[in-house]
Amino acid sequence: MFYKLRTIAGNYFLKEELLKTGRERKITNLKDAKKIGVLYTLDDVPEYEIVSEFVSRLQHDHKEVKALGFVKNKNLVSRFLPKLSYDFFSKKDLNWFFKPFHSKVKDFIEKEFDILIDLTMKDSLPLKFISALSMAHCRVGRYSEANRVCYDIMIDLTKPMTLNEYILQIIHYLTVINNEERRY
Repeated sequence: MFYKLRTIAGNYFLKEELLKTGRERKITNLKDAKKIGVLYTLDDVPEYEIVSEFVSRLQHDHKEVKALGFVKNKNLVSRFLPKLSYDFFSKKDLNWFFKPFHSKVKDFIEKEFDILIDLTMKDSLPLKFISALSMAHCRVGRYSEANRVCYDIMIDLTKPMTLNEYILQIIHYLTVINNEERRY
């Protein structure tokens, strides 16, 4: 009951903040993007390795990438030492209604990424705050009615999908969208 009340309050405050923000929206394909933000939840080592491989792939394609992970289990924080392109925040960095307040989160939200890719596959109010308030020009994430305020491009996960399959879907759609070579 208490958790539900906090979630309701969080969604209310998010809607209030969205009324005050403005950003330049521009749908960009993966080829043309120069700065990419990657947002994810970190629950275990294999998940971190998948995200790390994805970030490395983007960097190999000469993209400036910044990854921000939400670590739910504080025991995992010490296992994943921040790298140059990675930052983490945890439950201790959330206020009463689940809004992240860490300075790294604020910096991530304010950065004007060409594309923000949210790799979370389950609802997470802290990550919803970040996605919805991000100044990224194009925001990509998981489809749900509640996520319409967060993303410009949404991927439907109604069929069970692994994180790897989800990433492949994102890459596919970000490759074909606004691609001049594919137009006739």
